[in-house]
Amino acid sequence: MPRVSYMGDGTTTEFMFNFPYFQNTDIVVTKNTDAATGYTIVGTSAGENADIPYSGGKVVFETAPTVSDTITIARNLPPARITDYQPMVKIEPTTLNQDMNYMMEVLKDMKDNLGVLSAQYADIADKESTTDLLARIAAIHDEIDEVTTKINALGDIDSINTDINDLKNASNFSATGKAEISHLAMPSSSFIALNLGASGTQYTAPADGYLSLGISATAAGQYASLINTSAHNMRSMMFAISVGNWVTPWIPVAKGDVVTIDYTATGTVRYFDFIYANSAS
Repeated sequence: MPRVSYMGDGTTTEFMFNFPYFQNTDIVVTKNTDAATGYTIVGTSAGENADIPYSGGKVVFETAPTVSDTITIARNLPPARITDYQPMVKIEPTTLNQDMNYMMEVLKDMKDNLGVLSAQYADIADKESTTDLLARIAAIHDEIDEVTTKINALGDIDSINTDINDLKNASNFSATGKAEISHLAMPSSSFIALNLGASGTQYTAPADGYLSLGISATAAGQYASLINTSAHNMRSMMFAISVGNWVTPWIPVAKGDVVTIDYTATGTVRYFDFIYANSAS
């Protein structure tokens, strides 16, 4: 069938076509393969007694198609009678000619469509033999069967969704699985020895784990504390009840947490370590 295509530019609203037609419903307008909307068709009159009323025309959009839009204007003539001649009524030559020309245009469109299909078939036949085509179809069929088998092996989708939801809240974990998950948060044997700065010094956790301090007291009442300022000031604090006591606060931390060290104990630093959690070691 006659057709013409344009690319939108965001500005142009009028698109011309020069093939004849009989009424506006004969013109089909698509935008990116979908039926277009928001347009009117303005026909070019072929004259009062013309055998075909319109020699062409234009499609006028209310809003200009964008640069990514493809506009196609085509003619689609339904293979049907357009005039019902009545007995004892004079047949006007113009009406008869229009009726005959309509059918001739329908036949032309059918011929064009048949030519396109024939060319497509010939192109396919030239590129691949029937044997090759059947072999490719069989291979595709086998792939579909294989995928179908895999999908069926997965089981019912609702059941799979239930299993996934159970995994989210660990409700279907075994006792061993739950123990393994809990163990990931426990301290590992990997650690970093840190240098203790002055009271008020801050340290940033390099990973999930624990910060642990051990320092001797030189007087009763001395203390040491670890304050996680990133976790609502969670605090671990210990006091010495006599000279020589070790004060040993420790605190869990997440990667990136900032911990402030505050202490009055002035004895020997026994240890000051960052201990990795099992999941981070």
